Amino acid sequence: MNIIFGLIVILSITILIFVNPESVLSAFISGGQKAFDLSIKLVVIYTVWLGVFSIMEQTGLDKKIAKLLKPVNKLLFGNLPDSANEYMSLNISANILGMSGGTTPFGIKSIEELDKYPNTEYAVCMFFILNATSVQLIPSSILALRSQMGSLYSSSVILPTILATLLSSIIGILLCKIFIKRR
Repeated sequence: MNIIFGLIVILSITILIFVNPESVLSAFISGGQKAFDLSIKLVVIYTVWLGVFSIMEQTGLDKKIAKLLKPVNKLLFGNLPDSANEYMSLNISANILGMSGGTTPFGIKSIEELDKYPNTEYAVCMFFILNATSVQLIPSSILALRSQMGSLYSSSVILPTILATLLSSIIGILLCKIFIKRR
């Protein structure tokens, strides 16, 4: 994939040099500035959400969420160690809130916890599927990006996002249950 992307970039630059050479440098500078601005905005969004989850951990709210989601997690993943259940619950909660990039630390910690126990391959596969499809009730990252880019109706994607992520999650869960056997 990197080779294909590299070839496309080199081919585009080569064509641009021959067609409109004076715009090559301005296109690089403009694109770099837009990428930098977007990165800063995303860092701010994720910082706020990670701060919220840090406060949740410090106040013990994460344990309450884990306890609340334990029956759902048991249905999806089977019996989980409490520490893995806690991190998985935080990961799923963060995905539901739409901060998919900010869920990575919880995902890594939950997989590390699962690796400590034997026969957890099914739970890891199901967890990967849920992270890839991630049901989002509030697609906060998309809403923030759309509003930053000047969309008039930035919230118009909420219902389609809920439906699409719900459908993809249901299909992923069903396929996992069909094709991967629990031990």
